[in-house]
Amino acid sequence: MPESKAEKPCIFRVGYALPTRKTDAFMVEPFITYAKQRYIEFIPIDTTKPLTEQGPFDCIIHKLYGHEWNHNLEHFFNTNPNATIIDRPSAIQRLHNRISMLEPIAQLNIPNINIPSQLLIQDLDSFKNIQTADQTIYTTNQTLTRLTFPLIAKPLLADGSTNAHNMSLVLNHAGLTKGLKLDPPMVLQQFVNHGGVIFKVYVAGEYVKCVKRSSLPDVSSEMMEKMELEYPGGVMSFSQISSAVIAGDDAWDGDKKSEKPKMPEPEFVVEVANGLREALGLHLFNFDMIKDDKSDGYLVVDINYFPGYEKLPLYESVMVDFFLDVKKSQEEKKKMRENENKNVDDHDPTQA
Repeated sequence: MPESKAEKPCIFRVGYALPTRKTDAFMVEPFITYAKQRYIEFIPIDTTKPLTEQGPFDCIIHKLYGHEWNHNLEHFFNTNPNATIIDRPSAIQRLHNRISMLEPIAQLNIPNINIPSQLLIQDLDSFKNIQTADQTIYTTNQTLTRLTFPLIAKPLLADGSTNAHNMSLVLNHAGLTKGLKLDPPMVLQQFVNHGGVIFKVYVAGEYVKCVKRSSLPDVSSEMMEKMELEYPGGVMSFSQISSAVIAGDDAWDGDKKSEKPKMPEPEFVVEVANGLREALGLHLFNFDMIKDDKSDGYLVVDINYFPGYEKLPLYESVMVDFFLDVKKSQEEKKKMRENENKNVDDHDPTQA
């Protein structure tokens, strides 16, 4: 009797709704082909039509925002409760605010991880509560917040718009009150010397990868004096800083003999990543972390949703493994529901 052929795995259909630039970078042919070999099919979503009229989808990935899109997703989930949405808009929304995105860090209860001191400037009237003493600014609105120059000024909203990346280094009080081009609402974040290195930690489900990237150079007191002379307005945009670094400006040379921060311990990175994944309720995100040069601790300065995984080596296999884990989780939940229903039927006296 001939042996029966192994059952062919079911196709796992992933619908995607991404901005054009994200689609061009992420949905490349080698990735799509590799996914097909693992029985994963990617299906582009027409955002002008209801999701319930497309598909079928086992999973949806997206990086679109807006009330109509959120309603479309909610309606799809209500009619397809077995499907997985990566990720729920309510969880993503938290990352669009630079104050709320970092709040979970304090709840992790993990030693040596924190956030920089920061101050929310909600409107122009908020500036009236800021007082200056030498190189320190402070406010006594509700709780005392002290910041020292230089500061990083960031828009409060981190929604992917062009303005969201309009950041500046504020050198002194004049820069804060006169030279700053950014309008409230904004966040003033303490600049911390960190060896000119930032650690970007990518999370995709259970996968965690930390990479080292160049960041803003350290700022010494001597460098502050030079920059204040060169920029009498008291403000440097991030584009000006990048240009100075590329050009080898003496103001950014710093102590060339200083040792660059080493990669954080993998166990520490995974612990923080796992804590944030649970606290945020997200599957796909990354966070930027710096090493405080005055302590043994690290500071999380930013969290982004659905970052550029395509920048990672072998990202195709990383993301395919992620989708296979989602598929496995769905199958396990399905079996659990079937067993629960079976147990109910077994104990139902009406079935006797």
